[in-house]
Amino acid sequence: MKLYEINAEIQRLADQIDFDPETGEILCDADAIFEQIDALKMERQSILEYLAKLVLNIRAEAAALKDEEARLKNRRLSLDLKENRLMKVLDRECGGKKTDLGVATFSYRQNSHVEVKDSEKAIRWLKRHKHTDCYRTPAPEVAKAEVKKLLKAGTDVPGCAIINDYSCLLK
Repeated sequence: MKLYEINAEIQRLADQIDFDPETGEILCDADAIFEQIDALKMERQSILEYLAKLVLNIRAEAAALKDEEARLKNRRLSLDLKENRLMKVLDRECGGKKTDLGVATFSYRQNSHVEVKDSEKAIRWLKRHKHTDCYRTPAPEVAKAEVKKLLKAGTDVPGCAIINDYSCLLK
């Protein structure tokens, strides 16, 4: 029997108990009804205990997974740091030249990004020149991708510059 069915049955049995309104005397076989209600309450208690155990097991499993996630995250971060250190060694040894390493090729790719040195100054200029797509609101923030388009088009945006850089690739 399901929990909601047990609750409904207990309510139905309780509604079957008749009282004499004048004397308060029970007019039906209340002992049999109370026995049935007690049996249903015991079954209900058993279901509630099962649900509580289920919740505790789920909580324990979730905690174990959280610990495992933290362990794996720390391991990934450690490997990322190790990779970065090794890439710096390769970069230093290859000296900016594409190098065939037998199992892989170490090469360089030029990239650029916008560096905002003075965002307040840049936002004032962008607002004054009606480049509304180059900053975000409610708290104004420079939209670097849009400002990069302006800078590449030759517009001088105060407080912003394109920084040319390179990244190392190992394929």
